[in-house]
Amino acid sequence: MAVTYNQGTLKSSDVTVAATSADVGQAPDRRRLYNFGDRVADLAPEESPFFVYLSKVAKVPTDDSVFRYLENRTKINWTSRNFYVDGAPTGAVTAGTSYAFTVDDAASSPASIDWLVKGMVFSVNTVDSTAGWSQSIFRIESSPSDNGADTSFTGKCIEVSNSNVTGYATLADNDQCQVIGTSFAEGSGAPDVWSAEIEDNYGYTQIFKTAAEMTGTALATRFRGYADEFQRIWAEKLREHKVDIERAMLFGQKARVTSVQYTEGIVGHIVKNTNPTVDDSDLSFTSGAAYYRSVAQSELTYDRLLSDLEVIFDPARGGSGDRLVLCSLPVVSFFNKLGDGKFLYESLQPGTTNVTPFRWNYEEKQGAFGHRVMVIDTIHGRMNLVKEPLFRGIASGFMLMADMSNCSYRPLVGNGTNRDTHVITNVQNDDEDLRKDMILTEAGLEVTLPETHALYNVESL
Repeated sequence: MAVTYNQGTLKSSDVTVAATSADVGQAPDRRRLYNFGDRVADLAPEESPFFVYLSKVAKVPTDDSVFRYLENRTKINWTSRNFYVDGAPTGAVTAGTSYAFTVDDAASSPASIDWLVKGMVFSVNTVDSTAGWSQSIFRIESSPSDNGADTSFTGKCIEVSNSNVTGYATLADNDQCQVIGTSFAEGSGAPDVWSAEIEDNYGYTQIFKTAAEMTGTALATRFRGYADEFQRIWAEKLREHKVDIERAMLFGQKARVTSVQYTEGIVGHIVKNTNPTVDDSDLSFTSGAAYYRSVAQSELTYDRLLSDLEVIFDPARGGSGDRLVLCSLPVVSFFNKLGDGKFLYESLQPGTTNVTPFRWNYEEKQGAFGHRVMVIDTIHGRMNLVKEPLFRGIASGFMLMADMSNCSYRPLVGNGTNRDTHVITNVQNDDEDLRKDMILTEAGLEVTLPETHALYNVESL
């Protein structure tokens, strides 16, 4: 069989026939491959907590350097399923009468809604003031018309309630409507159908390389302190490599420039796609966008944070009841000073005098992966606080709340080759009197449902 020669560097895109069993082309046998994988994650875990957690609990190999994933947001629709009235019928509504409805384009509700069907029953909040609350119940009597810009239909008033409240039967522009089920006549046929699409997204793997090199003379020299200097350098290079991955998984931006790919970090994704909510204003939900608050120290009070957690942990957003909370060192100190100077200790102790007790359960423990974890159980969810030493400099005020159920570490693994962290020895040129080894990782970060994550920047820490 004729031998096929390639000029220049062989790339994955050049391979058109089956590779060798090791999938390393014609690499010389003297070059040994060592799979480090979890061994690197176990090295100094306190220096790269996010990478360690990803490696231990959220590793999902991919066989494509451009990996695709799906995001299912139907849970959000199922939980909320509300819309707003554009305009309103003139005068008071009466039971048994039909009215024309158009969906409003309020910020929290699009004007075009494709999940409304004939037979749905909805409640209109007619009064919401100090006078009291009332509702009118309607049934959609016609198949809704959706032209892509707005949705309209005919709704029959079924009942009005609380006649003791002034204006109880009068609808107004921007009144909120809430679907409360369906209702059909006895012996009626099947209802109309609606369905929600699952959203498609993608990410890139990134190739990380770190090398260690020493001359033949140095290899043969016995040094003070460390007799084997190459082993000392190796340990440092492994830590350097792991920290490089940690930085990319935090701050990276998704991009492909010629043949070089860059993965998107979770902080990078948030700051790229979300405008920060400032100071004491309320967090608001936007589908596909994470929560990002830039806040002055004086505004980040217990009450402010509790209100934020109500939004962040809302089950309607599709997240879990746990967050890995990566904090800069100043933020950890700030939390321990918050609330009469004793936020995470004395304020939480029963029987404490002269201190307003916070209604959170607090426990400090050694985590399973080598980290010191401050576990705070709130009424809304659990916060697992871990120090992130890479949050420093311009990121010294950062506190990242990551829902690890929606984060995945995606090493490239396919065709019998594992591109997760591994070492290739003796990669020096054949005529060089030295030894050069290389650490290589090809992996990316997958972040799904960004609205389940949050980033805080506590100003001037």
